Amino acid sequence: MSEAKAKQAASATGVRVGDQKYSAELVNELEGPVVRFRGTISTHSPAVLLNPFVDSVHEELVKTCAPAVIVDFRELEFCNSSGFKAFIHWIERLQEVGETGRYRLRFVTSPQRRWQRTSLLALSCFAPNEVELE
Repeated sequence: MSEAKAKQAASATGVRVGDQKYSAELVNELEGPVVRFRGTISTHSPAVLLNPFVDSVHEELVKTCAPAVIVDFRELEFCNSSGFKAFIHWIERLQEVGETGRYRLRFVTSPQRRWQRTSLLALSCFAPNEVELE
């Protein structure tokens, strides 16, 4: 699919977050919901912005009965350990949902950014049944 057609197929949900260094947005695409992260998450307390964003994404996914969400890290240059706490928070929220309403987190990484796969492998230990790496 061409990039133009892909953009036409995507629809924004209005769920987004960002500051001067990073941004993230939930969009609905042909393959399902996608959360795209861009930039560098390196502030001292990124959870102040990221946790409410994750909560909004989670509520949208539960409301729409999504079986999975793609979490696209390919344009995320860096995420510090404080930023990863927001993803742990997301997993905790996911585990609060009953089995029938639970969805999977499918992380897509950039092969050029080795830290992503290493960090996400550690994150997947918190919820091996809900987290997968592509």
